[in-house]
Amino acid sequence: MPPEEKGPIQRVIVAAVSGGPDSVYLLLAKLAREKRTRVVIGHVNYGTRGDESAKDQKLVEYIGKRCRYETEIFVPVKGGMTADTRGASGTRGSFPAGFEKKAREIRYRFLRNLSVNSGAEAIALAHTADDQVETILMRVFEGAGIGGLKGIPRASGDGIVRPILDVWKEDIMDYLKKRKIPYRIDRSNADTRFERNWIRRVLIPLLEERYGKAVKKRIFTLGERFRELDDYLDAEASRWILRNVRSAPKDGRAERKDRNVPSTRKKDSPGDCLFPITLKRSSFARLPTVLRIRILQKISFERLGVAPNERLLATMDRALLSGRPSATWKIGKGFELVNRYEEARFVAALRDRHGKAASKTRRGFEERRTKEEESYPLSGPGKYTLPSMGGTGKTTIVWEGKEKISLSRARRLTAKGDAEVFDEAGLTLPLTVRPLRAGDRIRPFGREAGGNARDGGKKVKEILIDRKIPRDDRWGRPVVCDAKGAILWIPGVLRSARAPVTAETRQTALLRIRSAK
Repeated sequence: MPPEEKGPIQRVIVAAVSGGPDSVYLLLAKLAREKRTRVVIGHVNYGTRGDESAKDQKLVEYIGKRCRYETEIFVPVKGGMTADTRGASGTRGSFPAGFEKKAREIRYRFLRNLSVNSGAEAIALAHTADDQVETILMRVFEGAGIGGLKGIPRASGDGIVRPILDVWKEDIMDYLKKRKIPYRIDRSNADTRFERNWIRRVLIPLLEERYGKAVKKRIFTLGERFRELDDYLDAEASRWILRNVRSAPKDGRAERKDRNVPSTRKKDSPGDCLFPITLKRSSFARLPTVLRIRILQKISFERLGVAPNERLLATMDRALLSGRPSATWKIGKGFELVNRYEEARFVAALRDRHGKAASKTRRGFEERRTKEEESYPLSGPGKYTLPSMGGTGKTTIVWEGKEKISLSRARRLTAKGDAEVFDEAGLTLPLTVRPLRAGDRIRPFGREAGGNARDGGKKVKEILIDRKIPRDDRWGRPVVCDAKGAILWIPGVLRSARAPVTAETRQTALLRIRSAK
């Protein structure tokens, strides 16, 4: 019986008590010593063991009454789970695959509801150091990473706490026997068809026989080291993400080349951000593998709400290290990982008007069809504000008519790629501005000259690939053409060989371009 306490109750804890030695020890040796704490006992009677299950419930009710603890009993269905746990022969105790998982889901749902209804700040579970060792071994065989090999956490973000995780089973049994405290033994714990029971009753005794009794403590300590390493990796990954991972600005004026992409802000989510999420592939590649995997895991979970398994994380890592410059990988929940030469982006997948992911072929066709309808005339010198093209926002073209310009000054004016100078006498007017289309060709100026007169020049696609311009940035950007449709200038990329400024030029046309992001 817990000691009498003076003063108001400061907190409430729900204790999961099965009647077994571990949960009884948790209740009487740990929680009963907590000052100014109201303990609410939660017990689930699955009814799978007939009278044995009933006796477990009676013991829990007896302990709760003696300790003056509120006790809540939950029976999943009338008659327990007996009908669900009969084997093909109909004999009791022949548990089907998945029974443990189903029972655990029922138990946790009940305990969480009880916690909410009682206003508890935590749910205390009776996992022990032995459970920790068994869990670590199970994770080893499952091929878990560092995050899995650290075992069971002492506390979880959902309010779960495990106060006796560092207490060994033999110490628990000694405590109960010395004080003659009753407890129940679940005979199903001897059934080695369950993986945990096999590890506990078969594998660990073999390990102790081979390596001595201290082997369990060494495995437990290994889990603690993995926990420290996992915390360190998590902190390093967070620091790297903070320094190297960019999201679209929160005002929405972003590098929104990802058409049809919503802001996808999840209210009150820890990874509240806009898309795309971008990182440098070269910086990422210099990191050790284990840190790269953790970074991908954190980005996926915290910002996308995706929980990738080890296989998907490994695929994403390979994609970033050695994937093709414009390759795309689906990573779940409508998100994609897209390579863009030196960058990689996490983006929301494009969708068609029916809400389904658009195929690349259909997507490209629809983009080209829409863009081919756009064409805006430039009738002469002046300022022209044009609609959005290729996700660049509104485009402003300024055409300035000037007298003769020296070649050196022309080079200075055009050095940044946002302006170009032409010999006005060599232009076929009127000029037009339209989006760049797949299949376009240009006669490049200077060293990049290529193609021939018959085909009208070099394929723009080849030039863009040589310049390492990402696929999503290629088509739809504004280009300036003459009256015959020949491309004069692709802003930010190159100009054509048409209407060059020479020593004989008397009148020039200076074009400047600005895109509102």
